Amino acid sequence: MTIEQPRHRAVATSPGTSDRPRLAGAFTPRISPAQRRGLLAGARDPIGLLPKSVNLRTLVSLAGIGYVGLDQSRDVLRGEEATRDMLDAWGGALTEGGWERARAEGAGRFRIVVVGCGKAKQDRRVTAGAMYTGSFHGSCRETAKALLRDGGRQYILSAAHGLLDLSAEIDPYDITVNDPGSVSSDFVQAQVRDRGIETAEVTVLAGSKYVTLARPSWPGLDAPLAGSAGIGEMKQRLSRIRLAARAEARQER
Repeated sequence: MTIEQPRHRAVATSPGTSDRPRLAGAFTPRISPAQRRGLLAGARDPIGLLPKSVNLRTLVSLAGIGYVGLDQSRDVLRGEEATRDMLDAWGGALTEGGWERARAEGAGRFRIVVVGCGKAKQDRRVTAGAMYTGSFHGSCRETAKALLRDGGRQYILSAAHGLLDLSAEIDPYDITVNDPGSVSSDFVQAQVRDRGIETAEVTVLAGSKYVTLARPSWPGLDAPLAGSAGIGEMKQRLSRIRLAARAEARQER
């Protein structure tokens, strides 16, 4: 089934592109609360990807008014129409019209949570998301999920590799921040620039060494674990952050 588009095919675009399609005319469609939440969630991602928490019905309805399309950064999807089946299989991303409407609805900067790596690791090559096995790292990851319930990106800050996508495959290593051979803040800054995420709203869930490593890239970052007396207090703070985020999510339903 093909979703009819109002004046153009709903293909997704990324911020900063000059040739994004625009909706013709001054008509502004009414949107439901669920559609608004979906737009705002997409705007919290660097390239406008809507999170899995946005259901298919909402994706289809947003595509029908030209606000959501397929992720055009993927060659396999470039130029394809945002049919129901394609959205179900691949998810959706904001179009130019979607970015503009999200900003009109109060969207801020996209959100990122950076989690520090950990000493306890797998003994084989795996993804970064599966490499670190320590309980503190696990608590930080769960807290990051709670903070990103409406969309955004989670990264791991590794002493050996710098900023890691969760899907990146890496080998185990034995190095921490400030050890000889560990990454520098300049190295991390270059990674941030390459990803185009300099202006993100960033929270770092990690100890002070990792916050110091990340701060030159994001001077205004939030470090809710700063000043903690140790791992025990950090875990308590993480628990409170998760509870607060989940309570806020329940109130919004």
